[in-house]
Amino acid sequence: MTKSIAISVFLLTLLVGLSAFAGTPQDWGKWKEGELLLENHSFEEDLAAWGLEDGACCGRGGLYTMEIDKKNPQHGKQSLKVIGHKATGTAWHAKVRQKDASMKSGETYTVIFWARSEKPREVQLSVQMQHDPWTFYQGGAINLLGPDWMEYHITFNSTADVERDMWVGLSIAQSDEDFWIDNFRYFEGEPEDDLNRDTPFPVDAKEKLATKWGEVKTERF
Repeated sequence: MTKSIAISVFLLTLLVGLSAFAGTPQDWGKWKEGELLLENHSFEEDLAAWGLEDGACCGRGGLYTMEIDKKNPQHGKQSLKVIGHKATGTAWHAKVRQKDASMKSGETYTVIFWARSEKPREVQLSVQMQHDPWTFYQGGAINLLGPDWMEYHITFNSTADVERDMWVGLSIAQSDEDFWIDNFRYFEGEPEDDLNRDTPFPVDAKEKLATKWGEVKTERF
């Protein structure tokens, strides 16, 4: 075998291997239904994997900070506190989020988390492409009801294949009320499919954990 033929064979083998590694959209997620698709869901690793898009950037106004709070966590030893210094009145002007998430078209997904707030306030689910053109995949208003830990969730049907190219989080700039989140989970399936619950999800409607569903919004942000 000549040197040029050997190089050609090597490059062809490498190309086939890389194609197999990349896979198809159907191969992206080998996760089980109910398996967590976010990292550091209970903030036990401090702020790892989580980010804050502060509304002070980009000329939007608004100012928020976030910090780990070790007092009164819902799950584990820590929760995330989001501090509102200045609201803009427009939810998407600031977000707390985790990037590089994935989903498969035609599947059902759930975002479910525990939260409490100093006073009642709204947040909005934000599932969105993490770069230009900022395609908006899913949202919904969620009313946090007050200082007691309560569980909130939104379930939606995916209409796009996304491989590690979207964020999952909350838009927050509509209010400057401080709030806390903990045990923030995103997975394929309905709420009862969650594989990481400490206790089974109640199936009797009269026993369900207090939740406040938000109607899905069709606006881009």
